[in-house]
Amino acid sequence: IFGDNGSGMHCHVSLWKGGEPLFAGDKYAGLSQMALHFIGGVLKHAPAMCAITNPTTNAYKRLVPGFEAPTKLAYSYRNRSASIRIPNTGLSPKAKRIEFRTPDPSANIYLCLAAILMAGVDGIVNKVNPGEPLDKDIYGLSPKELANVPSCPPTLDKALELLHDNNAFLRRGDVFTEDMIQTWLDYKYEREVIPLQQRPSPYEFYLYFDV
Repeated sequence: IFGDNGSGMHCHVSLWKGGEPLFAGDKYAGLSQMALHFIGGVLKHAPAMCAITNPTTNAYKRLVPGFEAPTKLAYSYRNRSASIRIPNTGLSPKAKRIEFRTPDPSANIYLCLAAILMAGVDGIVNKVNPGEPLDKDIYGLSPKELANVPSCPPTLDKALELLHDNNAFLRRGDVFTEDMIQTWLDYKYEREVIPLQQRPSPYEFYLYFDV
């Protein structure tokens, strides 16, 4: 609906082993080093992951800079303008988690959560540094302040292009297969992106019919 907030599907993630939470620690916002590496992996691979976590052309009507959904790939404590928010969970280590706020409910939840986990695991394995947190209202920052902060792709076709170029992290352990990813890319291009590109929208009619 034009002008209304799109529906998000904020995904809360924590890792446990042997009944113990692995994301609680003494680093930023009470996180462990493992959790920070997990965040690094998610931020690194988020542009490609959007082809799975935000898999429709309509999903990108929500991911508009300066509107209501987080488009800047940054992390921050209690900050809803960052794509990764660390909730204020109190003192309990069991509650410590991260919240990835970019996905929306057009995603297949099983593929979405698997992709997020694989990106985070890649960050842990490769010790990906997430950089410094962005503890500001990102929506209110100037273009100059945002110049070095990466963004989500603006369209599904761009996200698919990024997934084509970066999907090895998903294929670790055959969690996603090469054939599955190629089938996803082909289907999305042939059945969604190209047909939508070929069809005029009502607003294009409004803009251009009398040109």
